[in-house]
Amino acid sequence: MSRLWFAAAVLVASSLIATGGAIAQQPPPPLSPLSPAPGPSDKAAAKKKAAEDRKMKQQKTASCQKQAKDQKLTGQARTAFVTTCTSRPF
Repeated sequence: MSRLWFAAAVLVASSLIATGGAIAQQPPPPLSPLSPAPGPSDKAAAKKKAAEDRKMKQQKTASCQKQAKDQKLTGQARTAFVTTCTSRPF
């Protein structure tokens, strides 16, 4: 009886693997005409904006750290101040 269960389990597993492989090899659906694919210029603009955002965040953090130093804050008070300072808009 255990051989029958084993054979059934192997059959089910192999059928799942076979159908999974067929599903994985289907081509992706075509893009809709209303949403064009992002071109190289869009990607470049996104990278440039991300770099500018990182630079602005670094400048903001440096400014907040300088303010904390000027106020002679240390430990948790300094950390809390820098966190709230950097979360404020420019």
